[in-house]
Amino acid sequence: MNRCFYLARRVTMKRPIAIPKSSSLLLFPFLALLGLGCLASETTEYTITMNDDGKSGTIISIMCNVQSDESEEAKQAKDFDEAIHSWKGDDYLLERVHDGLYVKERSLAVEESVLVWKEKAIFADLGDVFKREFQNDTLKFVIKKDQSIVATNGIVVPGKDSTVVYWCIPGSKEIFLKTKENEFAPKSDFAARFKAYMKETN
Repeated sequence: MNRCFYLARRVTMKRPIAIPKSSSLLLFPFLALLGLGCLASETTEYTITMNDDGKSGTIISIMCNVQSDESEEAKQAKDFDEAIHSWKGDDYLLERVHDGLYVKERSLAVEESVLVWKEKAIFADLGDVFKREFQNDTLKFVIKKDQSIVATNGIVVPGKDSTVVYWCIPGSKEIFLKTKENEFAPKSDFAARFKAYMKETN
């Protein structure tokens, strides 16, 4: 009997799980590959749906309130240009193929006054995508110190220096994780910049 299958269930936190300040580990590095890795977002949501073969599946990533973490205007403008390139450029799609992902859909739009990135991709083998995080039929992610878990259906294991979330595969058909930045105070306004960009290009 797969114990993880029975333990894992979606959990919506009444209060986000605060990650210990002493943690020096990052939110699983691979997720920088899912979406706009060069930018910051207030909340980030990932849903992985496994197919019946237990290897292939679909990944959906949603980044809400996408911003630059730079304070200088020139660097903010560069970050914004990179976001547009990720949305429209073919190089981005080729990079995803190299990462083991085939992007089916991607969008960048203002929703409820904030800029939102959405991406849907498929993969042939979970192990090829998560080379370090997927070991011994277990997918394991480590949360960095300046984030909180808003919701997950994984098993959460708080530690002294980090918090780990894991799922047992193939018992888990859907893998869900949503995090938020504990202190999100960007100096950029990408929603306004995006509206101006759309007005200029349309």
